[in-house]
Amino acid sequence: MDYDPVKSRMARLFLRRPWMQRLMFLLARQVFLREREVRRALRRLAAAGWAPRRALDAGTGYGQYALALRACFPAARVLSVDINPACVARLDELCRSGGVAAVETRVADLLELELDEPVDLVLNVDVVEHIEDDRRVFRNLAAALAPGGLLLLHTPAVAEGTPEAAVSGPGVRRGACAVGEHAREGYTRAMLRERLRQAGLEEVWLRATYGRAGGWAWRLGVRGPMRALALGAWTLPLVLLWLAAMILPVRLLNEIDLRGEREQGGCLLLLARRPAGMAA
Repeated sequence: MDYDPVKSRMARLFLRRPWMQRLMFLLARQVFLREREVRRALRRLAAAGWAPRRALDAGTGYGQYALALRACFPAARVLSVDINPACVARLDELCRSGGVAAVETRVADLLELELDEPVDLVLNVDVVEHIEDDRRVFRNLAAALAPGGLLLLHTPAVAEGTPEAAVSGPGVRRGACAVGEHAREGYTRAMLRERLRQAGLEEVWLRATYGRAGGWAWRLGVRGPMRALALGAWTLPLVLLWLAAMILPVRLLNEIDLRGEREQGGCLLLLARRPAGMAA
């Protein structure tokens, strides 16, 4: 199915005011395991002493990850870019109304990304699977990093050796988790490592997210409600009732998933580094 029209409808309903945007971010953290995974990875970097001077939220969407970067790295200046001007405008208004300093917003295409100065940390969450020329995006993200800088990336996964791993193109629709606006259903570990190698980046670690418990949480808290909302705005009251009933089971399943390590999962979380000697 195509989630993009549903997400646009949700933005019109819930993101009309900054306080509504903050409420939506709070609710999303209860449902989306990827937010928990990404925020945990950022906190662990901060706890390990990583203190970026400048960070890039590459493909900001609703803007919650730009705020996560500010929360984890208060001394960092955050540049938040997205190809959608409405997303950038909403985040800009949210930051101004909430007094969030040191967040710069900009409309930018990751295929044409050029920065005035390099950054120490790039965050890219569930973006590259939407872009057909993803190799160019990886090269641009690598070029945006200062020597020694880090890339933290989250994206859907497909199993090694499956037909979906070889499929790429606009509107790919394969498998139970396929989304219409994706250019590819996801990545294998080998695919991501090949993209890193071509971009000149070094893997720090690569691990699976969304195991069995997280997969059920996603079905109950995300896929089902999104499919219902795709039928029309009239389903919204029913979806809200469903989420109210499912919020505790979904949170419990997410907590279970966060406690385990796995070889395979529905998504992959990657940390990579630009080598100190990498040419510009």
